[in-house]
Amino acid sequence: MKNKIRNLVVVSIVLASSAFGLQSLAQTAQTVQAVKSGPGAVHKMTAPYENIGVPSGAYTMDKTHGYVTFSYSHFGLSNPQLRFRDIDAVLILDADKPENSNLSVLIDAASIDSGVDIFDEHLNSLDWFDTAKYGEITFKSTEFTRINTTRGTMSGDLTIMGITKPLTLDVTLLAAKPHPFKKVPAIGIEARGTLKRSDFGLGKYAPGVTDTVDLLISAEFHKDK
Repeated sequence: MKNKIRNLVVVSIVLASSAFGLQSLAQTAQTVQAVKSGPGAVHKMTAPYENIGVPSGAYTMDKTHGYVTFSYSHFGLSNPQLRFRDIDAVLILDADKPENSNLSVLIDAASIDSGVDIFDEHLNSLDWFDTAKYGEITFKSTEFTRINTTRGTMSGDLTIMGITKPLTLDVTLLAAKPHPFKKVPAIGIEARGTLKRSDFGLGKYAPGVTDTVDLLISAEFHKDK
């Protein structure tokens, strides 16, 4: 009886080992098929794409639910939170291959809002954004890299005061579904990133007022009819 039990245990171990070995071989084969061959190839696997749940097409930002905010350290004493009030943005979505999507943003520079009227006047002046001369801030995406179904990085060209610099944002898809009231496909996106204000001729008082500015963007987009 003991010999039969011992034999059953041995057989179970062998079968389990074989199954694990076959699974490993299958995973290895998938990995080999997924990577590029040749000198200098980048060896990484990409998860299969999934449609995000809304159709491809042009989506316009809902101006009542679009926010571009930024913050910085003011001599280590406070972290002011500022925003722009007048923003237009259009997303051209490829729902099946999001990396083919692109985004364009237009901001009225004079709509900067610190919550303090006298400071807003200063920010619009020649000392800062000089909005009488440089009335627009623009962003145009150049590349989107998908990390998973809901996260990725978007790179593009940011223009402030006539100076264009590259900017990369970490993007999160908050939701993609029919809007509950408007009954059109809708997308909610949040993005975070940083920039150096001195890159755009806005470096006054650095480093006491930090040169690095933290960006937070949150916006809803509705599909054009």
